Amino acid sequence: MKIQQIRNATVKIEYSDQTFLVDPMLSKKETLAPFPSKDGNTNKNPLVDLTESISSILEGITAVIVTHNHVDHWDSRAMEVINKNTPIFVQDRGDQISIANSGFNDVRILGITEKLGDVIIKKITGQHYENDAVKQLLDNYTDTSHTMGFFLESVNEKSILFTGDTIWFEGLKSNLEKLEPGVVVMNSGGNGVESGRLILDAQDVVEIHKTLPKTLLIASHMEAVNHWTTSKSELLSVAKENDFADSLIIPNDGERLVL
Repeated sequence: MKIQQIRNATVKIEYSDQTFLVDPMLSKKETLAPFPSKDGNTNKNPLVDLTESISSILEGITAVIVTHNHVDHWDSRAMEVINKNTPIFVQDRGDQISIANSGFNDVRILGITEKLGDVIIKKITGQHYENDAVKQLLDNYTDTSHTMGFFLESVNEKSILFTGDTIWFEGLKSNLEKLEPGVVVMNSGGNGVESGRLILDAQDVVEIHKTLPKTLLIASHMEAVNHWTTSKSELLSVAKENDFADSLIIPNDGERLVL
């Protein structure tokens, strides 16, 4: 497989006979409004530019996976530039309607298990909030606190699990133990608001490693939108302290990995 960290949670993965674009946020630097943040950061999003052209990012894409319909995972620029006939996998009917209303012709709700070519795709439960106060804020601010991750497997590849936007909770632990992926891509920027976290932080990554100590971990969703709280350097430091830095990759934007 070939994995490219594009920016934030946007990842391009060539896997078996498919090339997926995950959670495309393709807007130019500082053209989107800031999110509520834990430390009062009001910088506009995204905080950084893309490292290459949109045409290069979209080259070869056979399907898009949108884990949830928040603007840092599916933005207006993505709606403009992605081919309207591209299959797009989403978590539920609400996201399906929203994306279809933007002119897309093949928006599919990801069931428990789907198949695309030689690739099996499984939907993974996520919890996009640390507590009820954060859940309420998401419901009010974005109209939904729902999210998903997903799991890919093929006879030609190691299995890989994308956590999506989630904190560490029993559902994630259970799926990791049950599926035993060879690779885990983690949204691990600790993004949060004053009332709590929205996604994994460094200590949550420690829990993932403890659960699957032999699995390769790849960090994504870091340092690209204004409400991040866990830096790449902090995550690496924690990994070193807990003796798993050798099984953790923290790619730079634009970086390509061949596994």
